[in-house]
Amino acid sequence: MGNFRVCIVGGGLAGSLLANGLINNGIDTIVFERDEETLKREGYQIRLGDPALTGLASCLTDSQLESIVQKLGRYSGSSKTAPSICNTKFQTILDLSALPTYSKSSAINRVVLRDLLLDPVIAEGKVKFGKHFSHYEIIENGSGGNESVKLNFTDGSSEYCDILVAADGSGSKINKQIGAKNLVEMKSHVAFLSKGSATKERLRQLPPRLLNGPILVFKNGISLYYALYLPASQQKGGNQEQEDDFDFDENQASFYWSLSVPRELCSFDNPSEIPDRRQFCLDIVRDWAPEYHVMLSAGASDEGNITVTRLRASTKLSKDWRQRLRAHNGNVPEEGYPRVWLVGDAVHAMQPNRQVGSRSTRPLKQARH
Repeated sequence: MGNFRVCIVGGGLAGSLLANGLINNGIDTIVFERDEETLKREGYQIRLGDPALTGLASCLTDSQLESIVQKLGRYSGSSKTAPSICNTKFQTILDLSALPTYSKSSAINRVVLRDLLLDPVIAEGKVKFGKHFSHYEIIENGSGGNESVKLNFTDGSSEYCDILVAADGSGSKINKQIGAKNLVEMKSHVAFLSKGSATKERLRQLPPRLLNGPILVFKNGISLYYALYLPASQQKGGNQEQEDDFDFDENQASFYWSLSVPRELCSFDNPSEIPDRRQFCLDIVRDWAPEYHVMLSAGASDEGNITVTRLRASTKLSKDWRQRLRAHNGNVPEEGYPRVWLVGDAVHAMQPNRQVGSRSTRPLKQARH
């Protein structure tokens, strides 16, 4: 091998951000993404607080960072806010923005953010699409004790690097192979996710309270998170109508909600087989205030915009987890190997109602995992 080389498996938020930071600092880096370049995903929402913006700034150029800041959502004239905890009567119990120790954040569409992060890496010719990771091996290079990491893909191809970074999400194969195995499926709940366009007409039908920031509701094991993404209008005096309370980019604005439901409230063995997911969600909140019924009914005319997903959680790894693995499995060099790193959801799984993206936007600090 020649120059020092880093391979990143996964071109999501964490992987693409880290790639920018490494490339901008002159490190030979390549990203392997399983999806094809032409695949267009629909993204949900993520929120960026000050720690996340600090992580972005450490990896991006000023112009790259500014392009992201311009896409942040606005609430009542301010980009940063915090959720309010409401009861089922739609009354505010606690406004978290009033707590000085609670970090405020700004909304952005995950796909918009991902594209802004990945496009510069693509422009450098440092992304290979359609690469499904299989497993890695530790290869000894001669008798000098030098080693490299060999990545194997399902198409039979392989690549070599000095450091392998796992950014392959909450279903990470690398997390399992290295022996971390700290990602677990939450079988107690099932989550329903929905996203739709927040046109001005639709926004007028939703409770005005949502313009102040996201809301959280907890009731008997059920949790609801609801938020708007209202990016600033990019048109200056164009055709897009501007109104005092509705000055936002209607083409990109969206609403997002997640409803987490205890598994025992779902009679289907496979929740994905629920025939009318929206009606199921409405039945779950049938005794809640009418505002919630309006909120969950938004976008009812949009086909297939409610997704059922499995929730994953993560346990905190001990500081010496690698040493413990290597002490007990000395004949398996891949386990606990110090030059295979885990970032983002590949080590810290994030729940749909915890959309603050500091996990994805501090990969340089996370690299120690």
